[in-house]
Amino acid sequence: MKRLNNASIEIDGFRLDAFDVINDAAYRDLVEAVYGRFEPGKNAVNQLCRGTAWGAYLADQFLWSDRTTYSLPREVQPEEGDRIREFSEIPKSFLLDPRTEGALRKAFEVWNHEKKSNKQLYQVQLSAIRYEPSVSRPALPSPIEPHQDLVDGTIIVLNKRGPMVGGVSRLYGLDGTPLYEIDLAVGEGLSIRDKVLKHQVTIMTLDTSAGWRPSDTAVRDVLLVRYQAVGR
Repeated sequence: MKRLNNASIEIDGFRLDAFDVINDAAYRDLVEAVYGRFEPGKNAVNQLCRGTAWGAYLADQFLWSDRTTYSLPREVQPEEGDRIREFSEIPKSFLLDPRTEGALRKAFEVWNHEKKSNKQLYQVQLSAIRYEPSVSRPALPSPIEPHQDLVDGTIIVLNKRGPMVGGVSRLYGLDGTPLYEIDLAVGEGLSIRDKVLKHQVTIMTLDTSAGWRPSDTAVRDVLLVRYQAVGR
């Protein structure tokens, strides 16, 4: 099996990168503060706490709108159907933080787009997701099964703490054949070409094995970054 950190977007359809700009304690404190304010989406079946942001990337600058809705067609998101879901807004102060912008720029560079941002306008969409399992309730990804999103994406782990089992990223061929899996560490990002691979993250549960205390909690905070050239 090919090592994940030697894979390439062009040949393998995915790539693993280290986002060192966000891998420090101060930034994790910021993530805790921001993600801790997110709530479950309105008109959403899945009750993960989430935030969203929509904007444009042009001439190496990000311009953010106030849009907070998101929807996918039933064929790629059977759990939510064709629902128009509304999520918490990712604060502009977080989006404009130099460390966040640094991670977003790196996520753009990973894809080796045919045209740079000074030649092409790109739409950028962010999904900030907090997985927080409890004793009585696992944290369920949405959707649970291997799937595609109709657009390429990079998932970056911004924060992870507490006793948790699961949260493993898995990649599959379009016929459903299992190919790779990795438990992303804080500061790692996995970029996936949607047309050639399906992906999935495993259900997360609170680890109540030896040493666990009733006061223990666990979270996994991720940022899903999607760029799409406008007019294509």
